[in-house]
Amino acid sequence: MKIAPASLTLTSEYFKILLEKVQEQFMSKHQLLKLPKAFQLYGYGAFNEEKPSLKTDFEALGSEFINGKYLYDKSRELEKGKPLIKLNQYYKTILLLYLGYTDFKEFLEEHQLSGVAHEKQNALLHENEDDSIYYYINYYFGEDDTILKGQTTISNNWKKIQHIFIYPLEDGTLREHYSHGSIKRQGDTLTIKTNTLSGDRYIEGASEIYYIGHKTPSSINYLIGTYCTFDIFTNTVAGRSILEKCESKKEMEEKSKSPFIPPYIAMEIRNKRIVNKRIVPRHALELSSNSPYASLYAKLPGTYELTFDFEEGFKETLKFKILPTNYQIITLTENVYIEKDRIELLNKGSVINFRFSFSGIIALERVNIYFKTYYLKNEKLHQDGVFSGIDNENRLVNGTLIINFTESR
Repeated sequence: MKIAPASLTLTSEYFKILLEKVQEQFMSKHQLLKLPKAFQLYGYGAFNEEKPSLKTDFEALGSEFINGKYLYDKSRELEKGKPLIKLNQYYKTILLLYLGYTDFKEFLEEHQLSGVAHEKQNALLHENEDDSIYYYINYYFGEDDTILKGQTTISNNWKKIQHIFIYPLEDGTLREHYSHGSIKRQGDTLTIKTNTLSGDRYIEGASEIYYIGHKTPSSINYLIGTYCTFDIFTNTVAGRSILEKCESKKEMEEKSKSPFIPPYIAMEIRNKRIVNKRIVPRHALELSSNSPYASLYAKLPGTYELTFDFEEGFKETLKFKILPTNYQIITLTENVYIEKDRIELLNKGSVINFRFSFSGIIALERVNIYFKTYYLKNEKLHQDGVFSGIDNENRLVNGTLIINFTESR
């Protein structure tokens, strides 16, 4: 489905048909024999909110306030003989949704007038569309712990965006999920807000941010950014997304439905996702399945001296401390910088895992360290452990290590 322009300009002939179909749908929905008076029908002025009105029907479909007088004013333009009538983006979307159409071209095909009238309306549609439409494949790490992709179309001078996310099903078919929204450029970033169709109404969807530097957006082949949204299980999720430019709509559609994920995308996207489960904790121990082991985590701050015993017979020493205030790791070994670090309590809090990436004068490039948490529970400050990693000559190494720990006071 192609993104519709921001507004929709209709000939009076086609606006009349659209208005009549809306009124017919209104009467059918509410089982009415005739239309109510204008103020009640459109929902403005002293209308009765307890009785049917288009305003109430439209607000039930969308997530925004409906100005009931807007459509009435447009109907008056028709009565006064105005040749062209323009609908804003939101009203255009609601009217089509109310009638069960995804875009106006579908409506136009089903309600064709004479050749001249039809061609005139078609010409107006093309005038409304921005000349430049950009097509992308959208890659992200999805709900089933797999890389998913979709179709992203950007139009209206980089102000409008539509995503069609594609979910492969077990029977081999594909399910599509639609969202559309607006783009704003703020300095060297693009910020995107989308609405997504849920059931028969639009609700707020994802927020996205992409870095573009100071380049013209249309010249960029790859957009790398982050998203924050709800997944199909209504968990709050966030992660990395990459948009890859396509030469045509056909190329975008073909690539989006292929199961193949390029390796240069897979290595950047895989597992780049944060999922917050649908829980509302009553106390701190219910924040996650790891929360009951927070008392052990609280004992981690202190000074660590690790002695690595390599199979080749030499030893390496690393000294660092974990701050008691914010659990930051600070290296105490001269000329060694810890570029990346990660701390985890594994196996119900019985094992500590440190993961380090180093820069500087040290025999190790990366290392995984495992040792028991007995010293935390029994105040045993000397502990044995094991390690595996990569040394500074790119060799795979492993061995045992000794941990001497001094608790923070």
